[in-house]
Amino acid sequence: MARPFLAVTRRILSIPIINIAVGKIVHDICLVLEITDSMPSSGNKEFLTRFIASTRRRLERAEKVIASPEHADGRALAVDVHLIWGEAAMLDLPKIAQMAREAEAAARRLGTQDTAEARIACAAAIRAMREGLDDEEARWTAQHESGHALEGRPCRVLVVDDSPFAARALSHVFERNGFEVRTATTISEVLDLCATFGPSILVTDVQMPGVDVSDLCDRFREATQGQRTGIVLVSARSDVELQDCLHSTGADDFVPKCAGTNAVVSRVLALSKDISS
Repeated sequence: MARPFLAVTRRILSIPIINIAVGKIVHDICLVLEITDSMPSSGNKEFLTRFIASTRRRLERAEKVIASPEHADGRALAVDVHLIWGEAAMLDLPKIAQMAREAEAAARRLGTQDTAEARIACAAAIRAMREGLDDEEARWTAQHESGHALEGRPCRVLVVDDSPFAARALSHVFERNGFEVRTATTISEVLDLCATFGPSILVTDVQMPGVDVSDLCDRFREATQGQRTGIVLVSARSDVELQDCLHSTGADDFVPKCAGTNAVVSRVLALSKDISS
């Protein structure tokens, strides 16, 4: 089904287009169709993973743009969000598509009336999309990744994050994949859970107010002496910064937050198998 439309789209791309925004949409649609056309019908897993990761990055950029009034271009933002709506519709993600339509409308209002109220409304719509995307990823992962659940005694994971939403999202996905999970926000809570819960793997955010991640990792290792344990760092920092943090903390692995909860669970699954082997 994609091939005929792909051919027509390439023809359109060969025509000079005055409206750059329209040209960008056509180009991105062509890219989407090339990806889907190269995969079998059962290959939507890879495409959905790419969609979630790229959409999360686009929404993070959108929030930064909205936060800078001198650079807030509502019309350009509306074009980007409209593209997300189209991709979500193609992937049969009605909740994300509806949120994108609402965010597009808010962006268009910002484009015609650049006020503090319009920026707040647009930022709220973008934030709702990010939260909806995380919910959708957790739901989809629970449905399609449950086959990777660990056999035998469930591995115990301790999630440390100052964001209740992020902790809930990770906990939900871990539980659906056969893990036992607890969450904490402070070092004292981590130490208490090391004594009462006995976690095998620590999954911790790197940037938390009042928490030194190096100290947290050291205390976790001390509290779990005699056990085979692992530590995975999660952060919005760059790969280079995370690599440096990996060396300074002695952690086993890291995952950028933009990779999503699915990537975190995949890394923990691999680490848990190493620990249990």
